Amino acid sequence: MKKYILALMVILICIIGVDVRQAEAYSVTVQKDGIYAGVVPDSFVNNTAAIFKKNVKKAMKYYNKYKDADEYTYIMKVPEKYRDFIPVAKQIRDSDEIIIRNPFYIYQTMDDAVPESYHFFAEKDGKKLCMFTIEIELESGKVSFWYDKMKEGRYAYDEKGETIYYEIDQIIYAETRDKTRIVWDGKPLGGEKLASDLGTDDWEAEQKAMDQKFRSMSYSEKKDEMLADLAKRSKEKFGYKASKNSKVELEDDDVEPEEDVKESDRTDVYIVVGIGIAVIGVTIGGIILMKRRKNRL
Repeated sequence: MKKYILALMVILICIIGVDVRQAEAYSVTVQKDGIYAGVVPDSFVNNTAAIFKKNVKKAMKYYNKYKDADEYTYIMKVPEKYRDFIPVAKQIRDSDEIIIRNPFYIYQTMDDAVPESYHFFAEKDGKKLCMFTIEIELESGKVSFWYDKMKEGRYAYDEKGETIYYEIDQIIYAETRDKTRIVWDGKPLGGEKLASDLGTDDWEAEQKAMDQKFRSMSYSEKKDEMLADLAKRSKEKFGYKASKNSKVELEDDDVEPEEDVKESDRTDVYIVVGIGIAVIGVTIGGIILMKRRKNRL
């Protein structure tokens, strides 16, 4: 009889652990590989693992707090990027090793500003887990994490990291040595530019000329121009302030009050424990009844 009770208690503990336990021990490694590896500023890479883990934790907090809420409350309380990211976060287990790799950015021919955002791919068990974006405000140095499920779906995962991305006339292209495809067509309906995008005739002519020249290049020529241009701009213009302060945002947790989430977790635990105890009680009662009937026979 004691053996049965002990086995049932172990099962109950396992049920509780699976239901409410958040992965904490998994590892995250950043590999600076792919064709963009040599030109991505360190400020975007040094804290990427910590930023990723922080946002996995945020997503799971939202999930644990509002998983039983009605649809309206869930939508109103959980930001869209976390609603999308929750299914990704739920896939991560303590034994997992997450590898973040192949950072890239989207090149524009006449944009001479330093890119403020880079995209990264995360792998789990050697397969794509997700694609996400790290942004840095160059003036304040604040680091932000963004996940967009719809955007991610447009980018095919290139394990070798050899795809180049560029934007021409509001269309984003992905190009490899073998083919070019459209990732996203951002033109307004009707093919006309928005008023805010209109410039002088000279500017538009220059833009079209540069776009046409770039479009006519081979894959290797495009790649070389993009990487050389980014390396130059990053070296000359990427402020030390952003690099120095890039850890600031990591210390702030603006998701939910910690005590609120813990209270929600405790409620979930009580419910699961109650159900588990009830199941154990019924099972033990059945065992006792069966033994009594057996003894009578």
